[in-house]
Amino acid sequence: MPFSVEGKHLSLLVKETFDNTTAEDVEKYVLKSFDGAWGGVDGLSKKLKVKPEAGVPSKEVEERRSHFGENKVEEEPQESLLSLMWGALQDPTLIFLTVAAFVSLAIGIFVEQRPFGWLEGVAILTAVVVVVTVGAVNDYQKEKQFRDLNAQKENIDLTVLRDGQTQTVSVHELVVGDVVLLSTGDVLPADGVVMGRNDLAINEKMLTGETVMKKKTPQYVIKNKSVVSSPTLFAGTFVQEGEGRLLVLAVGPNTYQGGMAEKMKEADSGRSILQRKLDAMTDLITTVSMWVSIALVIILLIRMGIAFHGKKCCFETWDHRVHWSEILGFVITGITIFVVAVPEGLPLAVTIALAFSVKKMLKDQNLVRHLSACETMGSATTICSDKTGTLTTSRMTVVKVFCGSRIFSTLSNIALPNPLKIAFMEAAVVNTMSKSNLVAGPTLGVPVYTGNDTECGLLVMANTIGTGGGTIDYNGHDMPYKDIRKRYPEDQDGRKQFTFSSARKRMSTRVRLPNGKYKIFTKGAAEMVTAICTHRVTVDGGLEVMSSAVRAEVEAVIASFADEALRTLCIAYKECDSPIEDVEEAEKGMVMIGLVGIEDPVRAEVPDAIKDCAKAGIVVRMVTGDNMRTAAAIAKKCGIIDDSIPMEHQVIDGKTFREKVSDKDNNLIQSEFDKIWPSLRVMGRSTPLDKHLLVSGLQASRMEGMPVQTVAVTGDGTNDAPALKKADVGFAMGIQGTDVAKNASDVIIMDDNFVSIVRAVMWGRCVYDNICKFLQFQLTVNITACTIAVVGAAVLTESPLKVIQLLWVNLIMDSFASLALATDDPNRVPGLKEQLLNRKPYPRTQALLSKIMVRNMFAHALYQLLVLFILIFCIGDVCEAGATINECGGVPYWRAPIDVGIRSGRPADYDLINLPADVKCIDAYKQDDPSTYWYVRDMPLDASGDTFEGAIPIRQRTYCEEQHGCGERSIHMTIVFNSFVLMQIFNEINTRKLHGEMNQFAGALYNDWFIRVMVGTLASQVVLVQVPGINTAFGCSGLDWAQWLVCVAIGASELLVHYLCALLPYEWIPLGSWAGSMDDATLDETAEEIRAEMAAKEKGAGNTPGDVEMSGVPQQVRN
Repeated sequence: MPFSVEGKHLSLLVKETFDNTTAEDVEKYVLKSFDGAWGGVDGLSKKLKVKPEAGVPSKEVEERRSHFGENKVEEEPQESLLSLMWGALQDPTLIFLTVAAFVSLAIGIFVEQRPFGWLEGVAILTAVVVVVTVGAVNDYQKEKQFRDLNAQKENIDLTVLRDGQTQTVSVHELVVGDVVLLSTGDVLPADGVVMGRNDLAINEKMLTGETVMKKKTPQYVIKNKSVVSSPTLFAGTFVQEGEGRLLVLAVGPNTYQGGMAEKMKEADSGRSILQRKLDAMTDLITTVSMWVSIALVIILLIRMGIAFHGKKCCFETWDHRVHWSEILGFVITGITIFVVAVPEGLPLAVTIALAFSVKKMLKDQNLVRHLSACETMGSATTICSDKTGTLTTSRMTVVKVFCGSRIFSTLSNIALPNPLKIAFMEAAVVNTMSKSNLVAGPTLGVPVYTGNDTECGLLVMANTIGTGGGTIDYNGHDMPYKDIRKRYPEDQDGRKQFTFSSARKRMSTRVRLPNGKYKIFTKGAAEMVTAICTHRVTVDGGLEVMSSAVRAEVEAVIASFADEALRTLCIAYKECDSPIEDVEEAEKGMVMIGLVGIEDPVRAEVPDAIKDCAKAGIVVRMVTGDNMRTAAAIAKKCGIIDDSIPMEHQVIDGKTFREKVSDKDNNLIQSEFDKIWPSLRVMGRSTPLDKHLLVSGLQASRMEGMPVQTVAVTGDGTNDAPALKKADVGFAMGIQGTDVAKNASDVIIMDDNFVSIVRAVMWGRCVYDNICKFLQFQLTVNITACTIAVVGAAVLTESPLKVIQLLWVNLIMDSFASLALATDDPNRVPGLKEQLLNRKPYPRTQALLSKIMVRNMFAHALYQLLVLFILIFCIGDVCEAGATINECGGVPYWRAPIDVGIRSGRPADYDLINLPADVKCIDAYKQDDPSTYWYVRDMPLDASGDTFEGAIPIRQRTYCEEQHGCGERSIHMTIVFNSFVLMQIFNEINTRKLHGEMNQFAGALYNDWFIRVMVGTLASQVVLVQVPGINTAFGCSGLDWAQWLVCVAIGASELLVHYLCALLPYEWIPLGSWAGSMDDATLDETAEEIRAEMAAKEKGAGNTPGDVEMSGVPQQVRN
């Protein structure tokens, strides 16, 4: 099908209407084009070959997509792996190590000129490459994962008109010419124009910065030199009020938003409380380790200076080949200790834990929009939950009808006069949104609801009454409710909708009758609608005045319905001679048709989920718009009501709550709030302002004896956005939630089920535990490695662990351990879910390091240090080298306390204390001292017969080079290194338990990553110790099977130490800010900083769909 217009032409039209908004510019530029060249909305429909009542034929969709483009804005390409590696290499410590490695290479090759002098430099460079590669690969995979998640998050469903039927399609399937049905809370998916009659009020703040709602009509309306309404709708803006239809003109990059220089970006929530605690701890460790490293280098330099001053062995005179290399070794050792000490693996562990949990949480129906929400849910103390669809099934079914003075429980043969039946059906159907529809489902005769569930329940009622309970073909078009909609179409002349508001608790629709008069249908909260009724319909179709007796009868029915946990709506109407535009006037003097009792069954799994929350120390509070009695009845079924607290203290209505806890300006009075909230469980007839007040008060409360509250809130409506943003974690409903609510949330519950929120709590605690496991492991390794390196360097003159070995340990700690310890899955590990949910929430002020963790860390570190110092100082005989560097060539000068038959690998400088005086040092060559050289005569040089006569120094040029290095590739130091690594590997099993559990193996086999890392680390350790060439680079010498058994036994002994650790007391251990704690004042200040940062990011990004204007939101808290 050829089109006479191109996408770029339509895009220019939209841009022209956006750029010219004043009345003068509209008249001068826009009207000539919009009404003239394009022919207005009707002309655009014709040019796009679209019938407003039928929409786009399905067979044309692909052709339109090909011609006008698809509704996607291409993302910037993902950063390449090489680019990420280059970015990772910008770390100052890695840069310093790289430079030091090249200097080491230069000295080894050109200065020392010894075999394999280049190995240490190459080994350091290799370690740097591995660290950079692992970090970059992790970043690359994380970014790819989040791109996939964002693609799913942005793939929302829309209701469009195609082939004359409403259909649900993905936003990405939208094409130019589509007719989209809009209602309150929808974010516009494309640019276009409004079609037919509507009452749309659009919030364009995210594009223009203006908070004033913009009215929309199919034509420009200009009065008093100002634009009253316009026809153009823009992608990214949202419907604040009303409903209507959008004719799509531009999609994807052709929209005004898509063509902007910078695409609107979602503002992240900033770094969470946990991450800031980790940042503070990392800064402290970094500062301390930096000064320790500097002090160590200074100490070693001072020792060198003292050695030169005392003319000690090999320090008689300066030797460039020896002493520059030694100084470089000091610096590299200092840097390496700093690199090992700094827990740079923490951010990686946090990232892995969060990314892993985000992916798994999606399977548990939690789509995480802000990463920090994952761990924040672990400290949740309160969940303020909606009722409908969250605690209940949202399968709304009308089970009782009250009309006249009779209650009907069977709708199929309801005993009412036919005109009254028709009136009842019309009032129920006309006053519903067009997006609410019934479609065929998998079960014959049981429809699937689309749109608002309450309205769908009313449509089912209309169908049942209209057919007398007969079978309905939901695949067809012949249904009573559709017949009514055809009689009163949306674009009917004179039709107007007065949209629902939380203040009025009702909505109304005005239609024009065939006789020229008008009829207004109203539905809403029973007590709110009956209050505006002056008459009611009798059973025979007549009218009677709503006397006090009648009102008492109606109120009794409402109460009885509420006691049965039925949601009660009142349906009313009135006729008028002329159209009434004012909503207050329109809803005066209504005639009550009847009441409908709608059942919304409690989800079968909810009571158990509420019990899980109670065990987990979380209080669930229901916040609903239903009346008090209905809310209380459902709360009792759910298990929210606490039998130990008087009912009158647990249930309150929104109006009473608001009057008690806020002043006339709606500012919270904290002292009054604190009198109510501890026992509050249910709030009925609440407004968004009430929910916002509740959240604000809970967060600000500092009652003595009560924990600081971490508040999670659920919401589905546009007006819930402020409370969702205010909460510590905001949950939006994925099915019932408006786009505005979703944009304001931290997590989207895909199935609208309360159980999914409990799963989010479980994952939050699991993330926190996973991070703490890694923290416990890394700090244990830090304490051991740094103490060994510092004490060894200070006592032995060099670290017992070579630079390359320390870097390997650092790699184990950072990248591999973070994968192993940050990926426990509570859905796989038996008993882990119950363990996570059977303890109280951790306060957000609580230290990251618990007393048990501190005990475990220092106990294991002290044991490891004891073992390593024994291995370093108590084995290894001091003797001349034999056939190999690891064997004695005679009787040892000093036999080690533990005789294992190997030669010492300690530096010769240290072992000098155990040597006889005559062999402690070979003196440097002195011409006047014959004892320092051999004098030879007539020594043949080669086959030519040339001879040499002169002095040959006894001290060879390599003698001083061999005085350092902890025994080049010695078995002794290989055993030290191997035992150290194996103790860390086995202790990795221990650190999986944080709360004093005895069985450290429980659940380990259910974590695939843990098994892979353990096996991979062990295999790698074997390779770098045993494989020739590789072990040379790592300063190792191959071990025999007996030596390996000893090393494995030493490593495995860590498992026994775990049991001994559990017997040690820990209550006496003091915890302070060093352990990651945070006092209340700092917590409040930090939380405020996070909110301010997020607000600033959103303002800068232009992403403000969640910033819904809501009058009366409290601006301050008063004590």
